[in-house]
Amino acid sequence: MSLPRGLVRQEDYLGLKRELLRNEKLFVDPDFSPSTSSLTFSGSQPRSSGVRSIIWKRPGELVDNPRFVKDGLSRHDLDQGSLGNCWFIAGAAVVSTQPKLLFRCVQKEQDFDKNYAGLFRFNFWWYGKWVEVIVDDLLPTDGRELIYARNNSDLDEFWPALLEKAYAKLRGNYEALDGGKTQDAIVDMTGSIPETIDLKDKSKIPDNLYDLVWKSYQMNSLMGAGINLPGNTRTPEVEMSNGLVMGHAYSITGITSVPYKGKNIQLLRLRNPWGNSEWTGDWSDHSEQIKNISPEARTKLGIVIRDDGEFWISFLDVLRIFDEIQLCHLQPDSLTSEIANDERKQNWEVTVYHDAWIRGLTAGGCGNHPYQDLFWKNLQFFITLKDVDIKDNSGLCTLIATLTQKEMNNKSSVFIGFKVYKMRELQRRPLDEESALRNDFILQESSGSYENNRHVTRRFELDPGVYALIPSTFEAHVEAKFMLRLYTEKPAESGLLEEVDKNELQRTTKPLDPVKELFIKYATEDGHIYAIELKKFLREFSALEFGEPILFSLEAARSLVTLMDRNRSGALNFDEVVKGWNEIKAYKRIFEQFDKDGTASVDTYDLSKVFRALDFTVNRQVLTAIVRRYGNRNNKIRLTDFLIVIFKLTLMFELFKEQQLKTGGDNDAASFTLNEYLDYTMYC
Repeated sequence: MSLPRGLVRQEDYLGLKRELLRNEKLFVDPDFSPSTSSLTFSGSQPRSSGVRSIIWKRPGELVDNPRFVKDGLSRHDLDQGSLGNCWFIAGAAVVSTQPKLLFRCVQKEQDFDKNYAGLFRFNFWWYGKWVEVIVDDLLPTDGRELIYARNNSDLDEFWPALLEKAYAKLRGNYEALDGGKTQDAIVDMTGSIPETIDLKDKSKIPDNLYDLVWKSYQMNSLMGAGINLPGNTRTPEVEMSNGLVMGHAYSITGITSVPYKGKNIQLLRLRNPWGNSEWTGDWSDHSEQIKNISPEARTKLGIVIRDDGEFWISFLDVLRIFDEIQLCHLQPDSLTSEIANDERKQNWEVTVYHDAWIRGLTAGGCGNHPYQDLFWKNLQFFITLKDVDIKDNSGLCTLIATLTQKEMNNKSSVFIGFKVYKMRELQRRPLDEESALRNDFILQESSGSYENNRHVTRRFELDPGVYALIPSTFEAHVEAKFMLRLYTEKPAESGLLEEVDKNELQRTTKPLDPVKELFIKYATEDGHIYAIELKKFLREFSALEFGEPILFSLEAARSLVTLMDRNRSGALNFDEVVKGWNEIKAYKRIFEQFDKDGTASVDTYDLSKVFRALDFTVNRQVLTAIVRRYGNRNNKIRLTDFLIVIFKLTLMFELFKEQQLKTGGDNDAASFTLNEYLDYTMYC
């Protein structure tokens, strides 16, 4: 699936900012202009704004001292405006409960300081890839104040409004955010996997649901909740007598239990994205329960009596009143391991597959008459579950599977679902009607009714064994791209069931290593990557490896090709790319030891120390050439520029040694000192 317009052409944020600063101009986004075309699909005035005409203004035109982030990022910074995107505000509030997650989406080092150029950047997880979205800071106002997302308690802070604008650009316009699901926003900000717990049928709520929610919380899962509107209600939201709102999305920002009258009461902390209007029942701010609990319990709950939209409510009342709980389970790509180390929480194991239903090949439909035989033509994935869950006395294995259709124009277009079969043993060939007759497998579970949704997710508790998952569209011959993600508590082998020769049975069935997958994506037919493709490869793989992309320039990519290209073909094969990547990681580790402020840059005064740590001796003349060529006006050298330098120095050192060996040191070229040679190359 291609990226939305404007996300590729503007990927070089730093280069664009340098150009704006040099020309003393403020950015105006050509791909998301300050006009009604960015507000609505029709290009007309939005009805929900409540104002006659919308005026686009920069923060400096609204307040005297605008700040991007003021006193840290907090869920209390996010308040909904006149746009019906409570689901997005609620999702962002949930993500902000784990700041390291939010920092990946919201680049907090930005501000309205001396380097202000009117542009800001954000990262979103867009169908398996982290993409950078650049926007200008012209925001919709009524002429005096913002009409959409803002921080009501501190109008000088603008990261909520700019985050909302970046997400509107990703989705197409502001109107595209009018109505949605909390978990969709969380997924796009974290790369997590969504799961919905249906509470509508109270008789079917599992007895262990609190344990499931608590366990998910311990594994860093992000959560929300909602109350559906009655079917005949025409208004988008209805406030109830207990302070809750039907048709509204709430963030779940905490979970705990406290002793009260001889019992342990299970509680959830919820937040209304309006920033006001709270639950008024048991355990609310002014309830008898809050007044009568011990000081220790009040401290544990962090009770603050104010109408800020956040409140505690008993888990039993949530089950009684709410219609669904949304869980979003984090994967390693979402910095889960770092958070788990900090908070002693456990990680999920996750495997991701990208593929497509193709007419005449893999678009087999759900198996309904008259296309029942085509069902087995759908792509089939296996997973082997061996180890039972942690602290689970049932002897079962949890499998969460999510099927995501890659939407066209941000709209779900087909009905999707999947079936899960238990196999007697692992076979490499796909299942078919012949093996069904032999009873080699049985239908174990399914995702339920086929849904016209972006995500279809189901949680299964399965016996150890081998299972096949078959995702499909409801109708046969329907083409669409999809992503399948599998979550388990313990490591599990999985792969694609394919037709293979008997001689190929020894080949691996594990998914390709990420670096191999990306290499194949960008390599040409001759199995090589050239500098232009290598730049894209390095940016994308660095995002997977380090949690955020390193913005390699074309010069950096060319320097790496020149260094690693031993046969002078002008391109790199897979082994050369792997070797080059390992060198980048080694240099990055040393560089970061001297990156005192975490800005991916080092003070040029410390460059000699960096080179000494690399056991690379250069004299003052060479250092001067490096600083003049690659240092910026703040006496800093960026990581990407440092990598160019080290690539060039390494290559020139090798060429110098080769020249010495060839000439035996007899001619003028060989009589150059190494540092004189390096000094010359740094000016080139």
